[in-house]
Amino acid sequence: MGLYLDGRTSQGAGIANSINVPTTAAYTLWGQVGLEVSAANPSLPIRVQFTGTIALRLTPTPVNPTNVVEIKVVRGFNATDPVVYTSAKTLTSVNAGTHEEHTFTGSDYNVPKGSGFLVYTVFVRNITGSNESDVVRVGPEGFNVSAIGN
Repeated sequence: MGLYLDGRTSQGAGIANSINVPTTAAYTLWGQVGLEVSAANPSLPIRVQFTGTIALRLTPTPVNPTNVVEIKVVRGFNATDPVVYTSAKTLTSVNAGTHEEHTFTGSDYNVPKGSGFLVYTVFVRNITGSNESDVVRVGPEGFNVSAIGN
């Protein structure tokens, strides 16, 4: 059994269809949390667990009939920081105009205590290879992170 250190939520949109944010080929931040872990024993591992949900919609007349959207979680602030999780969601013209949720769960084990403050950031990007906005973020979207030590 571990010691609960901290838990945070980053909620971008709590209601379905409450936002309309286009995705692009570039990584776009959509959730970020900071965790206070200074109470952790520096000689024992820290475990970080996270969950997230993002709702997407393929526009009714997409340029590309199939789009793949990547979700990327990093330990840090930037898309180039250490990656701890990635997943992909495929949207096809069969469901164009339909709200589609993508939910994920992941973990980061043996996290270094460092200064006692950990940041986790989640990004989204359309990896189809186009810059048009075939896919939009429509909500809900949220990112929940908890840290456990010993």
